[in-house]
Amino acid sequence: MEVHHHAHTERKKWTHYFWEFLMLFLAVFAGFLAENQREHIVEHQREKKFASRLLSDLREDSLFFETRIQLLEKRQQAHEQFLKIMTDPAGATDSAVNRGFVRILLLTKTNNDFTTATYDQMKTSGSLRYIRNDDLTTSLQKYYDVLLAKTSRDSEGADRFFTDYIISFMTKHFRFQDFKPGDGLHTKLLNRSAESDQELINIMGVWASNCDTQLELQRPAQKQMLELIKLIKKEYHLK
Repeated sequence: MEVHHHAHTERKKWTHYFWEFLMLFLAVFAGFLAENQREHIVEHQREKKFASRLLSDLREDSLFFETRIQLLEKRQQAHEQFLKIMTDPAGATDSAVNRGFVRILLLTKTNNDFTTATYDQMKTSGSLRYIRNDDLTTSLQKYYDVLLAKTSRDSEGADRFFTDYIISFMTKHFRFQDFKPGDGLHTKLLNRSAESDQELINIMGVWASNCDTQLELQRPAQKQMLELIKLIKKEYHLK
């Protein structure tokens, strides 16, 4: 009689399965940590890249503020001189009025050449989340969304006033040829009267008041911009 022997497989202990599970878990967990670390490094690189670009933009703003504030201060001085001419008890000649007016015209550049491209991109794409320093994020939002927004709106209002009132007055009372270099002996204002002189004084007074307002808005924005430069340089060890 033939006896069949069946192969007997030894049953594994539960500890074997436990260690297999543990090794698999550790492998998956290690992969997760590695991927998380990789993403962290990538985000940190993006953060520093954005910070570097922001710093570059702010430095351009710094140059613009210096030029802009100097221009506004010179405009204030030019207006003071113009007001003295217009209110001279002895009366002002057409030539004197023209010269004083032209000095102000040469200082009417109002373009807002702020560099906001990097911040706008970060805000639109949600990349502001890369900035981990909450104080820096708050400072950026205050500078771009509040202070620059105010200065831009005020400057745009000044541009509209210039077009609607000053240019309108010029076309009625000044001659274009008198704005060209010359001896000034033949300068003539059109339809000049006491009322037109007072109208010009009023118009330029409002213009000067707007200049004062712009300076009041530009200076705090400039201060915030300088603080931002220091904060970004310190936070990311940039020069």
